[in-house]
Amino acid sequence: MAVLQQVLLLAGPLVLVILTIIAGYAYSQIRYLNLPIPQALALFTVVLPLITGVTTQGVYSLIRRATKNEQFQLTIPLIAVIGFQLIYETIVATLALTHIIPPDTLRCELNDRWMKLYRHKDTRGIRTIQDTFECCGFNSVVDRAFPFGQPSTCATNYGRSHSCFGEWRRAEQVNAGLLFLVAVLVFALKVGSIFTLVSKASWTHLPLVRALKRVGGSAQDGDEDARATMRRLIEGGSVDEPYLDDPEAARGLEHENHGPIVQPSALGETSNEWVDEDEENGRDAPIIS
Repeated sequence: MAVLQQVLLLAGPLVLVILTIIAGYAYSQIRYLNLPIPQALALFTVVLPLITGVTTQGVYSLIRRATKNEQFQLTIPLIAVIGFQLIYETIVATLALTHIIPPDTLRCELNDRWMKLYRHKDTRGIRTIQDTFECCGFNSVVDRAFPFGQPSTCATNYGRSHSCFGEWRRAEQVNAGLLFLVAVLVFALKVGSIFTLVSKASWTHLPLVRALKRVGGSAQDGDEDARATMRRLIEGGSVDEPYLDDPEAARGLEHENHGPIVQPSALGETSNEWVDEDEENGRDAPIIS
């Protein structure tokens, strides 16, 4: 993705300039050869790469602004820009395509354009076509050819043996194809640029993505805490037992944990009722030395 971004950033403007030059060349040929392609269509195609560059920069600004606000969304200006570009390119490509295929339908428009030049005695227009393709007339070398007359002396004067229809129609298809190519490449470049800009934007700012990240983070933290607790229980036991130096206190604590205990009374300096009186008297008698 990083390589694609670098290519688009570096080659994008250069490609737009090249496409503008191609569209400008097609426009000049349409005017020079009096092709039946609307000049407005050619002009719209010439400015199409420039408009695409400006609108792509606008889309980039909108995306950056939305990213800074931590809320990326399809705003009305962004939708309007993308929709305008899509409609514009679709119209240009469709109209250009009608001057390419099918070839048989091009004869009527070419015939009407040649007839218009012939009726207005447009010497420059007809002669430019004939000199460019080294031909004479429309359907034949004597069909409405220059020099004007019945019959025309074009073939005799210039030594030409074929009419202009075939090559003139081919020129219409080629130049219309250039306009179509410009529209398609501009569309592809725009889609690639917008896709790159959108993927480069911070989609993690979306509310849904943030919520999913919080849920996933909480679940992951809970799992980690559970695993840590289990690990501590296995390693150190479930209850922390204090260390006691006194064994009696340790036993007392153990008995306290297991319930009440019965402890016999201590045998101290008390008298024993079962002791014989003689023994008692013997102990109590004084010792005479």
